[in-house]
Amino acid sequence: MNSRLRGYASIFAAAFFWGSSATAAKFLFQHDISPMLLVQSRVIIAALLLAVILLLVNRRLLIVSPRDIIDFALLGVIGVAGANYAYYMAIQVTNVGIAILMQYTAPVLVAVYMLVSGQEKISRIKTLAIVLSLGGSAAMLGAFSPGVHITAVGIFLGIVSAVCFAFFNVYNKIASKQYSIWTAVTWTLICAGIFWIALDCVTGTAAAHLGYYELAMLAGFSISSVLIPYYFYFTGLKHLAASTAIIVSTLEPVVAISTSFLFLGESMQLSQIAGGIFIVGAVILLEVFKE
Repeated sequence: MNSRLRGYASIFAAAFFWGSSATAAKFLFQHDISPMLLVQSRVIIAALLLAVILLLVNRRLLIVSPRDIIDFALLGVIGVAGANYAYYMAIQVTNVGIAILMQYTAPVLVAVYMLVSGQEKISRIKTLAIVLSLGGSAAMLGAFSPGVHITAVGIFLGIVSAVCFAFFNVYNKIASKQYSIWTAVTWTLICAGIFWIALDCVTGTAAAHLGYYELAMLAGFSISSVLIPYYFYFTGLKHLAASTAIIVSTLEPVVAISTSFLFLGESMQLSQIAGGIFIVGAVILLEVFKE
């Protein structure tokens, strides 16, 4: 498999696990696990698991230069925890579809940054792919359906989430360029986990009431929604341009809605099918007319 195809496969795998985790999250919500607790615990558990595994298997992978910890802290706090927190808060004050859609304006932000900074030339094909992926996401998520609750605060938080996600895609190459995938993922998650723990000390989102069964479910969820997809996403970003990778990542809602339809019996509307076709079409465009 050549480098470009490996990049596509890796980003798609990440999108698949992230999309599937939305269905798994709905199951956990039915077991009295709050969304905020889920967001916090999945990162903290994943960071602890990965750190322990590397300590036992190859502790040299945990060694980084002290000055590079700042890069991983920025990547973890802004790119991971910041995006998740802003997204979660956006859901609280607006429609879920709107919150996700605002986050998926990140490809536009990445493209603009890469163009202005001179790191990439954004072709007409890539611009069309961005438009298709954004429009497809809007159609799939029903963001502009009648009766959708939209607030200025929700839009603002959605934009913050998009900026953080765009930052993650751009800064990832800087923070992880001289380290292995596992080293980069581990330190990014550790920094994000520290942020969540600090926030928990302030807000008091305690997990003391959870039993072994709930903790086991959270551990499984953290592996499938954090450890595995972040490994694939970091891998993909080493083989694809940031603007290309983030467009491919918009396959996530396609997976989320498809798995909900298959496993939870939720309905799938014609507009959602059309939106999925738009997103898949955007990814195909990127490869057929590759630069």
